[in-house]
Amino acid sequence: MLILLNNLGIADISSAGRLIRNYWPLLLVILGLRILQQKNGAGYLSGGILIFLGFLLQGEKLGLLDFNISLLWKAFWPVILILLGISILRGPKWQEKSNWAVMGGIDRTKHPWKLENGNYLAFMGGITLDLRQAEMERKEYFLNCTALMGGIDIIVPEDLTVVCRGTAILGGIDFLGKSNGGIFATDEGQQGGHNSDQVVNISALAVMGGVDVKVKT
Repeated sequence: MLILLNNLGIADISSAGRLIRNYWPLLLVILGLRILQQKNGAGYLSGGILIFLGFLLQGEKLGLLDFNISLLWKAFWPVILILLGISILRGPKWQEKSNWAVMGGIDRTKHPWKLENGNYLAFMGGITLDLRQAEMERKEYFLNCTALMGGIDIIVPEDLTVVCRGTAILGGIDFLGKSNGGIFATDEGQQGGHNSDQVVNISALAVMGGVDVKVKT
């Protein structure tokens, strides 16, 4: 379409290219605002980080900030890949299913769904799991949750036994009302169900994002 408009003299592709090169960081700001609109605990942190990073890059593009942004990029993506590899390696070998939300979302809150062992990865996106709606056939489950510049929210009922362990790097984790985060943090949380012999084990890694496990009736 752009090529057609350029050939007809209606639009100038070179001008559009300059606009994209100069203002693409605003896409990060828009994505951050969209994540904030989801109004979930994990999303507030990841959305704020994306907005901050977008303004930082935009300021450098416009010459308002004087620093070498290339050093950030040279270190950023290798670190992300290393952390993702660590997450995969440390993940349990029994996982049956992988669920990815890449610049998108997974919402399992409105209808019944079957809970299975598995991996959940939110990369610049969001995942919400409501275990009150989940159909549980086993005695024990294992969920491996990784949030990279994204957010994962897990809602658990009061009568379910839940065991949480996690690590946050430039991000945050909130296990059953207990928050932790910062440059590097690890934490654990546990809830003993009153009327249930089922157990859900949650392993979390949050990198510039957040994982939130909350209790609701």
